[in-house]
Amino acid sequence: MARSREQLANTESVDNYLKAIFHLGGGQKERISSGELAERLGVAPASVTNMIQKLAASTPPLVEYERHYGVRLSRAGRRRALEIIRHHRLIETFLYEVLSYPIDEIHDEAERLEHFISESFEKRVADKLGNPQLDPHGHCIPSFDGSMPEIHGVSCNCE
Repeated sequence: MARSREQLANTESVDNYLKAIFHLGGGQKERISSGELAERLGVAPASVTNMIQKLAASTPPLVEYERHYGVRLSRAGRRRALEIIRHHRLIETFLYEVLSYPIDEIHDEAERLEHFISESFEKRVADKLGNPQLDPHGHCIPSFDGSMPEIHGVSCNCE
């Protein structure tokens, strides 16, 4: 995974777009429409188009975009999306297992925190939790290098 956050355009909004593209595309190279993305994020289609163009023009490009053909994550965009998903799921697990948060509260709290933790904090949380492979909802936690763990000999998909 790319570990230098400064190399990528990092804002909460960028992270949320990358996660949404990842989830809608099934984590694969499938293209998704601006309309799907607008619906998922609850924003206007024109806002989606503007952000997609910004992500495609960033260095390195975070998405591959062709007008009328949709958008998909670039390699750098996929790495960043998996990093944010890892942060989110580790935070959920930490909140649930260490701080005894009710399971129905951990998602929203993790949404607020996932963008702001350092790599050092991420590592400490993972170590404290014993480097878990699943979050409290049963979703796979991407490893530090961006790969998905294998559970019972089958590689997890990132839902």
